[in-house]
Amino acid sequence: MTDDAPYKTITVTPKTAAVGATIGEIDLTQRIPNEAVREIHTALMRHGVVFFRDQHLTPKQHADFARPFGRMRIAKHTSFEIFEGVPEMSVLINDKDRPPNVNHYHSDGIFRQSPEFASILRAVECPVAGGDTIFIGGAAAYNGLSESMKAYLSNKNAIHNFMKLHGSPKKNRSWEGDGAARMERAQKANPPVIHPLVRIHPVSGRKSLYISESFTMDIEGLPQEESRGLLTFLFRHCALPEYQCRFHWRPGSIAFWDNRATQHYAVADYWPERRLMHRVSIETDELGSGEAWPNAA
Repeated sequence: MTDDAPYKTITVTPKTAAVGATIGEIDLTQRIPNEAVREIHTALMRHGVVFFRDQHLTPKQHADFARPFGRMRIAKHTSFEIFEGVPEMSVLINDKDRPPNVNHYHSDGIFRQSPEFASILRAVECPVAGGDTIFIGGAAAYNGLSESMKAYLSNKNAIHNFMKLHGSPKKNRSWEGDGAARMERAQKANPPVIHPLVRIHPVSGRKSLYISESFTMDIEGLPQEESRGLLTFLFRHCALPEYQCRFHWRPGSIAFWDNRATQHYAVADYWPERRLMHRVSIETDELGSGEAWPNAA
């Protein structure tokens, strides 16, 4: 399997036909030439998520790598620490005292009116075994539906709610002590939002299922029983391995994904071992569509 784009500064090796590619022949600790930035963006648009190996960046270098791709999101998290001195960086840490608690496929920021374009996650410490991340290609999942189902979903909207995940028992620790006030502020800042169930990617033009088991509550206009039955089918459909790739982390590994085109799932098969990751988010797609979803396409 190959990617036939005429790359000059990087190599691109697809992981599956549905989603994912590994980028090589580049050192992200150095300033990235403009041509390489454009080629990485091209690979991201083609594959939904791109992976890098053996990139031992400092937190500042990690954030600097992200900046040419768009406006960075300042981290304002309820569940994660923020790296001191790099306000855009979230610290995702799990160990025996902090078990992982998001065992759903999800798209980052889908519960916001203006979800972020992309996320870049870097492995700092990895467990001896396990801890992979699975990615779903939203276009591949959509293309796997019957023509009748595609037609039925074409004008449907979904309701997404921050509290579906963050109000669940799994997140009780987030509401303890000082966290309660932080969570209440987050709840007020993130009321339920509505997005099309099928979205057209503003750069690739591909149609994609735009759902998240962590946050998608209902389908607008359907009785709750029908809505949740259909969503259950769509969640299971997206989880078919034919629409996925799986990435095994090592220290210095990086995953850079387009939230408009993918969902992901951090597999918690390593707990109670320690897993430490750093993440930054990019709000706008400056090399592509500008705003992540221009004209709410």
